[in-house]
Amino acid sequence: MGRTRQFDVDDALDAALRTFWENGFEASSMQTLCEAMRVQPGSAYAAFGPKRDLFTAALRRYTETVSAEAVRRITAPASGAQGLRDYLDHLIDAMVDGDRRWGCLITNSLVEFAERDPELTGMVGLHLANLRAAFESALTRAAAAGELRPGAGPGSADLLVAVVQGMNVLARSRPGRDRLRAVADAALAGLLAEPPASTP
Repeated sequence: MGRTRQFDVDDALDAALRTFWENGFEASSMQTLCEAMRVQPGSAYAAFGPKRDLFTAALRRYTETVSAEAVRRITAPASGAQGLRDYLDHLIDAMVDGDRRWGCLITNSLVEFAERDPELTGMVGLHLANLRAAFESALTRAAAAGELRPGAGPGSADLLVAVVQGMNVLARSRPGRDRLRAVADAALAGLLAEPPASTP
C-alpha cells in the first residue's frame, strides 16, 4: 500500500505555477520548484512526474483559472464595450500590482517554446483561440448596440489579441500604469464609438 501524501497537491501545483510564471520553464530548476512547493524531489516526481509534465499541469491550471477568469470578464457584461473595458482594467491592475507583472504564462511560453514542443504550442494556441472568440463575442454585442466606430467589428478581435499579447510582453519591463493605460486606451479609441454628449 502506497504512502499517503503529506502535502496538498493543488497547493503545490499553484506554487509551481507561480514559479514557472515568474522565471520561465528553463530557469525553474526542480530544486527551485520543490522549494516553492515545499515538497521533497521524490514526492514531486511521484505526484507530477518530470519537470516537463509538471509544467504541462501548471499551464493547464493557468488556463482553467487565470485565463478562464479573463474570458469571463470579457463575456459577462451585456454591453460588449463594457466587457472590453472591464477586461483591460483588470489586466492593467494585475500587471501593476499582481502576478501579471510577470506577463502572461501563455505568452511567455509561446516565446520560450515557439515550435519546438508541439503539445505545449497547441495548448497555447487553444488559449489564444479562446481569447479571440471572447473578443469576437464582445465586439459582436458592441456592434449590435451601436457601440463601435464605423469599420470596426468582430474581425477586430485579432487586433485586440495582438494588443494584449504586446502588453503582456511589455509588462515584464515594469512600464507603469500610465504607459499600460495609454496602450489600452489607444486600442479602445480605435474601436469604440464616442458616447453621446449629455444634454445640458
